[in-house]
Amino acid sequence: MGMWLLQRVVLEMNIADLPALIRDASTLPPFRRLINPNDDRFINPPSMCEAIRAFCREHQQSEPVTQAEFARCIFDSLALLYRRVMLELGELRGTPLRQLHIVGGGCQNAFLNQLCADACQLPVLAGPGEASTLGNIGCQLMALDAVADLTAFRQQLAESFPLQRYIPRPIDDFAGHWRRFEALCHATEELTV
Repeated sequence: MGMWLLQRVVLEMNIADLPALIRDASTLPPFRRLINPNDDRFINPPSMCEAIRAFCREHQQSEPVTQAEFARCIFDSLALLYRRVMLELGELRGTPLRQLHIVGGGCQNAFLNQLCADACQLPVLAGPGEASTLGNIGCQLMALDAVADLTAFRQQLAESFPLQRYIPRPIDDFAGHWRRFEALCHATEELTV
């Protein structure tokens, strides 16, 4: 789901200052409320806020009330979902991932990028923001022989668009938060099978 949940909450709550929302969310205690962002109820509900509240009620968690509480719930849940997917990818590859690279609009959210690094316990590189456009430009430049190959294009990108690096930090009682999140995911996945 990515940032879709947050976009809908911002729209529903008429939030005009996204940086202030992120800053306010970052001051709240972590992992108080968790959702499974991939639960089908979040695809396109009439009200994303109500869908999040209902999920929390159903799983005996307090409901978010403030804008920052909704954002914190979404950010914490996304960071744990990133960890879940990272572990699944490592299993499929037969070797764990050593770092994550976040591109596109999401790479501009420093708070979520740091949460991701912390939850995954991996370094996170963030940028560039316009990854889709740059990828398209790169393909066109290679087709025109203006750039030799993908390696050369990546080198040009690295020189033109500096990346932000996030180093993982420890999280208090992370094992407990992770168990709660996994239990929520398993419970909601069993309902849809």
